Amino acid sequence: MKTNLHIFKRVLQFITAAAIALSMAGCGKKNKSALDPQNPVTITIWNYYNGDQLVAFEKLVDEFNGSVGAEKGIVAITVSQGDITTLADSLLDSVNGNAGAQELPTLAAVYSETAYILDKENAIQSFDNYFTEDELSKYIPGFIDEGRFNENNELMLFPIIKSTELFTANETDWQPFADETGITLESLETVEDLTAASEAYYKWTDSLTPNIAEDGKALYGRDSIANYVYLGCYQLGHELFNVKNGKMTLDMDRDTFKTLWDNYYIPYINGYFGAYSKYRSEDCKTGKILALTSSSSSTGYLPTTVTTDDDLSHDISIYFNESVPFKDSVNDAVVQQGANYCLLKSTDAAEQGGVEFLKWFTESQRNLDFALQSGYSPVTVDANNEESIRSAFDGDISDVKNKSVLDALVLSADAFSNKTAYATKPFNGSKDVRALLGDSLQNIAYADREAVVSAIESGKSREEAVAQYSTDEYFDEWFNSICSDVEEAVSQQ
Repeated sequence: MKTNLHIFKRVLQFITAAAIALSMAGCGKKNKSALDPQNPVTITIWNYYNGDQLVAFEKLVDEFNGSVGAEKGIVAITVSQGDITTLADSLLDSVNGNAGAQELPTLAAVYSETAYILDKENAIQSFDNYFTEDELSKYIPGFIDEGRFNENNELMLFPIIKSTELFTANETDWQPFADETGITLESLETVEDLTAASEAYYKWTDSLTPNIAEDGKALYGRDSIANYVYLGCYQLGHELFNVKNGKMTLDMDRDTFKTLWDNYYIPYINGYFGAYSKYRSEDCKTGKILALTSSSSSTGYLPTTVTTDDDLSHDISIYFNESVPFKDSVNDAVVQQGANYCLLKSTDAAEQGGVEFLKWFTESQRNLDFALQSGYSPVTVDANNEESIRSAFDGDISDVKNKSVLDALVLSADAFSNKTAYATKPFNGSKDVRALLGDSLQNIAYADREAVVSAIESGKSREEAVAQYSTDEYFDEWFNSICSDVEEAVSQQ
């Protein structure tokens, strides 16, 4: 009996020891530090920042080196690659060992498509090895979810700063339109409301010059058509590319695309929407449109003065709101944009040093301060609220541009706190497919608008000119074509 009890105790001790060992192995690098203050490790951080943003980032890197870095034995060096495309190309050159390539960094700011390639090359490390669930819960859930795209659902990207899309308008020049029609900026609650308002604005401006036919003005434009397509499909319950555990499912629903078509292509060919310059903020500055959807991080570029083609100028005030959803939305979501950081595989000390920097950098107040200087949103839950943002903002809000940045950040915080922060996950060819979808809708709208204008100039009414393009048959022809193009692009990857 004693012998059996002794054996049982020995087995129990063995099982307990094994369980502890497995637990320690699972925690891995979380619990064992390879950092040594007596033997500092150098980490290199590739970024794409420029101007004031780069200066602010470099200042924080110096602060890190003089505090946590000195304490734990980490020396951070930051290298600006100029822009995100150059950074991605240089990083892939380094991973592939191409001639003349730079030495691999520890951290690099990349979009998800680049991270997808790096993961396939087994070049980046999962952040799950270094963060507890409690630590990750401090960040906006959608920002963390974006970084999980491979077959093991590992966290391969980590957020630093983000942006979304906002609806903005020249409220000064909108007011006469509102006085005449009763269509106020506050009355726009859905995409469909905006489409109807744009038609009304075109007809109202056309009526101001009764001796000139069809010279109505466009009310609205948007910068990213790809965002419109991707987010619109998701809002309407048909996510285009659903990626789970590394596998992609395609969902191109006809009715969903018809809704997108009716609320971008149709108003565009009629002249209700417009796109004339590289960015819609430039169109707003010249008075060609009154309203736009653009990145929240670009609000500093919104005009405070409108200068029309006849060189007449006048000051304006800008209205801000969250980007409006579709009437039949089933997912309450907003776009999340912005590069994240990936961790290149290296020594334990370098990887831990990189993670220590990210943890330090994204502490709520510090991350908020950098975000405010950059015009982007912070990534933690605590920092994404109006009180925190207004308390930390030190700009002079009597300055119109400063006030615009502040208003945009407050609205973005509300959106990220109360709605799903949505971003498409990468798959083979996802970058090319995104461009294909956005360009296809914009290009056909632009080309057919040109044809409509030519037909009007030759004597046709606008209704006659758009008739051949506004049929279900014409939509189906485009839809079937884009479906084939997407399916072919995906199958070839």
